[in-house]
Amino acid sequence: MNKVDVVVVLRHVGVEREIVALKAKGYNFYAFPPYAKKPFGSVDVHMSWHESGERHAAVRLNGRQGSHEAAFQKNSIVKLCPPSDLRGVVELYHSGVMNIDEFTNSFPIGTNQGQVALLDATAAGFRDAFIVIRVYAVSPGTENQIPIFPDTGPRILHLVKQTIPWFAVEVYQELVKSPVREEPHFAEVR
Repeated sequence: MNKVDVVVVLRHVGVEREIVALKAKGYNFYAFPPYAKKPFGSVDVHMSWHESGERHAAVRLNGRQGSHEAAFQKNSIVKLCPPSDLRGVVELYHSGVMNIDEFTNSFPIGTNQGQVALLDATAAGFRDAFIVIRVYAVSPGTENQIPIFPDTGPRILHLVKQTIPWFAVEVYQELVKSPVREEPHFAEVR
């Protein structure tokens, strides 16, 4: 039976911050932003994929869902195969884009409980720029099917193999693009 609690920590620009908390219980998989549950106590925000195959986002305040939160969850429902039947890759969570100030002011190690997985962005060549965080469920041996988006620069892929399917955490930045200098176009004069 799957049971795991992992807190993913990113080391970058001289600080270490929690970026996502992962939990699996049976064939129910959860990804929490670092501020969910523990720091605020009364706030539960997560993406989950359940044994039934339903994937959804959930928001609860003080343990309850108001009408707006319930509508949000209902509108986010996607029916997938059950996790036990996965053959490939399913996206579970996307953080959006975090800038360097949001990262450095985020939650330090110890905010959430679980085994710590430390990813070293500095060693991977990350810069002082936006960071993207994605979490996937991956059937063993199919991590090469995780999409790599155009213009992906420095990238870390970390596999949590204590569950089946595995969790795959991807952290990346876009390539630095040099300004394109276009030669002026001159019209022909007749």
